[in-house]
Amino acid sequence: MPVRHVLVVDDSKSARLMLRKMLQGFGLTVDMAESAEDALNYLRDQRPDAIFMDHTMPGMDGLTAVRQIRNDPATAAIPIAMYTSKDDPGYQMQARSAGAIGVLTKPAMPDVLGVTLERMHQAFDTASISSAALVAPAAGITVEQVEKLALEKAEMVFYEAIESQVLPLINDVIAKLRRDFDTSQEPMIARIAARTCEAQLAEWRPPEPPPPEAPPLEDPGAVWTRLAPYMAEQLKIFRREERVALEKLARETAAQICQSQLHELSGRLVQQLSNRYAEAVQKAGAVAREAAGQVAREAALQAISEATAIRSGERDAAVVIEQTARQDWSHGQRELKQLIYLIGGGAAAIGLGAALLAYVAR
Repeated sequence: MPVRHVLVVDDSKSARLMLRKMLQGFGLTVDMAESAEDALNYLRDQRPDAIFMDHTMPGMDGLTAVRQIRNDPATAAIPIAMYTSKDDPGYQMQARSAGAIGVLTKPAMPDVLGVTLERMHQAFDTASISSAALVAPAAGITVEQVEKLALEKAEMVFYEAIESQVLPLINDVIAKLRRDFDTSQEPMIARIAARTCEAQLAEWRPPEPPPPEAPPLEDPGAVWTRLAPYMAEQLKIFRREERVALEKLARETAAQICQSQLHELSGRLVQQLSNRYAEAVQKAGAVAREAAGQVAREAALQAISEATAIRSGERDAAVVIEQTARQDWSHGQRELKQLIYLIGGGAAAIGLGAALLAYVAR
């Protein structure tokens, strides 16, 4: 008699739903419980054909629940498989000691689940035959029935030996194959991912930026109000700079005009001094000539008058007169030379003053 009704006990909703879907694929009816306590309450009213029990759950753990189920005569014959991630040999021994027929490692594989269900079928059939044999009277048991029971018991022992020795090896091989498969697929997956990324990057184009929005037009009055202080300040600065520039230009122009006028004035002054120097020299020459003539005339007149006055004098008196005339002539020449020197020195001083004034003006 095959297993048709199964109870799944697990605190993980995703694990319950995954196992239920796989069991439904085998054509089974599946009920679920979130904890060991819920499972024990369920078994008070319901009798599933088999149970998949998680180990680690809040409250009572799975092995304790299995022992309680085995201790209850009403549920002791229900085959139970531990549904957990624990797969070491030590835990499998603990599960069998508690009363489980084996361990279904998470995540369950369809082929491994099929083997576990086959064992549950056999255990459920054996439990059904044993219950029927206990109910039947002893006198009604035949040799064929005893042989059949012995054969079923031997098969159960055989399958338990397979489960305890072969299934762990099979699980190890499957785990190793899974690791090898994952390891071998990683480079290929990386290459595929790289190619996919390259293709997407090659096709990707940056989004075009939205066109800039035109700024809203401002009120002319507000613009003028904001710009008026700035324009007034700039106008003040411009006027101040213009005044400074005009003052500088006026100073430079005045300096140029003064310099040109000074040059012109110095030239005129030098020309006037030169003319006056020439006139002074000419006047000095004329005065000197006139003075010399006057002295000469006066000396001659004096000599003549003296000569006339002493005509009858002696020859010595004439000599004396001649000597006196010569002395007067020499004295007049010396005075004339001094006057000429004095006039020349004054003219030279005037010339030096004019030259110095022209030099300073330049």
